[in-house]
Amino acid sequence: MSVRRHYIIIGNRRHGYTLQPARNVTMLICESANISARFPNSEIPNILAELPRIILEQYGDGSSEPQTEVLRFRVSESEKEQIEHNAYEAGYEHVSAYLRDVALQRAQQDTTDTGDAQKY
Repeated sequence: MSVRRHYIIIGNRRHGYTLQPARNVTMLICESANISARFPNSEIPNILAELPRIILEQYGDGSSEPQTEVLRFRVSESEKEQIEHNAYEAGYEHVSAYLRDVALQRAQQDTTDTGDAQKY
């Protein structure tokens, strides 16, 4: 059987999951929910129905405080394109949510050191 990749959107973030069906069980992999296990096929609909709640437990809903403050900064055209690309690749619908999560260290980031980073 084939591997099926899906995603759900919670808030402004896209959370991917993979289903790998077999004869009597299906492997469910969802990094956002910290799940990587085989489940009986009959249980998959119930687990998928609960998946948003499980993800929110892992990430929180991000709405504990109203977002009333505005930050603005300038970037070059190529930097903007790269940021938008990175946000989409990370599963975000909105760049602002991506930048907020990266700045507050809530997003999963590539930890490879390119040597370009500078600390101030």
